[in-house]
Amino acid sequence: MAVKVQESLPSKYIRIFVVVSCYWFVSISLVFVNKYLLSSDHFKINAPLFVTCFQCVVTVALCSVLSFLAAVVPSLISFPSVKISVGILRAVLPLSLIFVAMITFNNLCLKYVGVPFYYIGRSLTTVFNV
Repeated sequence: MAVKVQESLPSKYIRIFVVVSCYWFVSISLVFVNKYLLSSDHFKINAPLFVTCFQCVVTVALCSVLSFLAAVVPSLISFPSVKISVGILRAVLPLSLIFVAMITFNNLCLKYVGVPFYYIGRSLTTVFNV
């Protein structure tokens, strides 16, 4: 039976700060990368749905790798295991479809509007999510 060690308050705050900072960095970076991919003259990618699909596939692959590594080296990596069942798939499918639609429309929005307007629109949607 494993003994759970109590984490000190400063280490909790540091962990929260690091996680939130990483989230901000990844989120803002992804917006600028998507804007560059979808509207730059260099790449000329006219396929926002492909970009969305590719990002979702990479996310699934990354989660699977992290889940495998957490099972192999649990002392080093903490990540939930990936369990697939028909019941879970059926329950999560509507939310997954809405998520894919959200990412698709985010990329379409980035293709046609600037990043500042995109962030204003994204900030206004928070009111409806609360």
